[in-house]
Amino acid sequence: MRILLLMSAFLLMTSTGFAYETAPPELEEVVVTATRTERPADEIPAGVSTVTEEHIGDTRMFGIKEALTGISGVQSESKNGGYDARLIIRGAGLKARYGVREIMILLDGVPITDPDGMTRLDFVDTQLVERIDVVKGPNSTLYGANAAGGVVNIITRSPHEEIKAVKAGYGSDNTQLYNAVFGTSLGKTSVMVNGSRRSTDSWREWNEFSTNQGSIKIGHSFDDTASIEAAISYTEADLQLPGTLTRAQFDGDLSQLTSEPWRHMGRYSEILYTSLKGEKEWGRLTLKPLVYFQKWYHYHPVTGLINDGGANVYGTDIQADLKHTLAGMEGTLTGGVTAQVDDADGDKYTYRDVATGFMGRILFTRSDEKGVLAEVSRDTVVKWGAFLQESLRPSDRWIVDAGIRYDRVRFDIEATRFLEYSFSSGRYVVPSDPVVGRETTFDQVSPRVGVVYKLGKGLNLYGTIATGFQTPQSSELAENPDLDPSETCNYELGMKARFDGGHSVDLALFYITVENDIVQTILSGNDISYSNAGESRKRGIELSGKVRVAEGLLLGGAYTYSDFTFVEFSEVINGKSFTRDGNRFPYIPRHQYSLFASYKHPSGFKARIDTYTWGDYYVDNANSETYGGYDFLTNLLVGYEGEHFDVSFDIYNLFDKRYAMEVTKDSTTTRYRPGAPLTWMARVGYRF
Repeated sequence: MRILLLMSAFLLMTSTGFAYETAPPELEEVVVTATRTERPADEIPAGVSTVTEEHIGDTRMFGIKEALTGISGVQSESKNGGYDARLIIRGAGLKARYGVREIMILLDGVPITDPDGMTRLDFVDTQLVERIDVVKGPNSTLYGANAAGGVVNIITRSPHEEIKAVKAGYGSDNTQLYNAVFGTSLGKTSVMVNGSRRSTDSWREWNEFSTNQGSIKIGHSFDDTASIEAAISYTEADLQLPGTLTRAQFDGDLSQLTSEPWRHMGRYSEILYTSLKGEKEWGRLTLKPLVYFQKWYHYHPVTGLINDGGANVYGTDIQADLKHTLAGMEGTLTGGVTAQVDDADGDKYTYRDVATGFMGRILFTRSDEKGVLAEVSRDTVVKWGAFLQESLRPSDRWIVDAGIRYDRVRFDIEATRFLEYSFSSGRYVVPSDPVVGRETTFDQVSPRVGVVYKLGKGLNLYGTIATGFQTPQSSELAENPDLDPSETCNYELGMKARFDGGHSVDLALFYITVENDIVQTILSGNDISYSNAGESRKRGIELSGKVRVAEGLLLGGAYTYSDFTFVEFSEVINGKSFTRDGNRFPYIPRHQYSLFASYKHPSGFKARIDTYTWGDYYVDNANSETYGGYDFLTNLLVGYEGEHFDVSFDIYNLFDKRYAMEVTKDSTTTRYRPGAPLTWMARVGYRF
């Protein structure tokens, strides 16, 4: 802690004390995501981080998690490698068993989060990503249900960028990466065509990954006041999910097959993504309509059963911005309506190939081949909302944002079950309730207010009160139709400093309350259901900064302090209730920090080293055991970047540390999910 406080003081002193005249001018960080309008990051009353194009270019970008690692307030890891990312922002997303939950994910401003709050990252082509905006804390006022933890906007290359480039990479465990992009302009119309492939045999058993992706973007400018942009992409992605290890296995061979019964889980998917968005200005009024369609299919072996189905997702977002004057104050009024429909249907099957023991109990799977039909289902989730936000500037020093939103989310769930997996008997049985029908509607109002005060040149203070809510998933409502949405309220104070020469410091202090959190419960016989917990409290500090100490040399780091506790929570295990009041959240360390140094020479030589420390944490809600985390997990990159060539060689986990990226404990067993050993990759890109 003292090290990071010294780092903060050093950054502040160096920022105000000197600025190398030879340092290039910094580009202003302009963020759209946080307020739905363009605004410099230091004028936003919220914790905001931007992953820049330069930083993304110096990572493998095999998955989104690589770009998000090291951001204060954010835990970004991959349980399974490949495209998979576990994303947690200020504790939100912790309970996601798969994909991303409680966080709204946008792709070029287009929602890719389903109406029930699930996000799959299969179809994000990481080789096209140019920038990522991360807004920390609830933002349901602008983005509606399921933005209770924050908003992440993944921004890819614009079709108006005339780029012609190829890239190839090869690394450990037969890891391969290929990308080709061609962008050109035809008068007022621009076209970009892109193709990518990523694959790896992986360092673990049952963890192979491959994806093939292709996309086309078209942009057309009618004049200086009107434009339109269309995108279409297709993705095939296959990922094997390797499972956890026991302590004995973790102390032995990290690469071995899991000892869990479900040894052949995976997700094999196909996704079609399309979007059409426009922008038109009439004087001080700007209209921004958006429509999109996503069609996905997956074969998804999970615990107990194999999912085989897909969904069609339709959506629209119509936004209008009006610049105006109110009582002599310049302002922007932003409003709009959004709608989204998720029409899903799918079947569930038993595992065909299993090893059985006494009384037919399933000991473990032998393959991921499906057996007999166990369930047919049809789910429709409809979400719509209307929002309004006023942003006023009472003077040159003050910015005030105030907004409100109304949302309605309706679930219509139908399922017929022929078989289900019984955790108590360890085999497939005929269910006692073969027909499931649920119709549930949630209504919510989400207000927000934020203030920025410009204390001096380059130094801004801010405060905000923001709300958010998270609906249950369809699968959770199918088990418990009486679930309520969880509700989040965030109180936050912060400081943002920007100085000539590239120095910056960001500090945020927050207090968050969460009511009716949705948690998993273990009924008698080990059957799984879900319930609303009472109340949780989150207190935290986020600090990040960077300083340019010499021409081309940048030093920086981030620190996160997290004090997340259950205020009222009774956990149900095997039908018995256990009080967890006052206990800390599992997995989230109290202290987490990162440090980096990057250097770029005028000749084109470049190097970067970054290191991450993850403090100890509890492995269960009972706080019965801790895991020590890890210290100084280090990555290194060296390379050359010229007018045409970009060549790099990187090593992740430079010192080959043995660590677990996650440790969990159920009522009897502690399970370890091992982190990757030392891996390397060489990449070469050529820009025509």
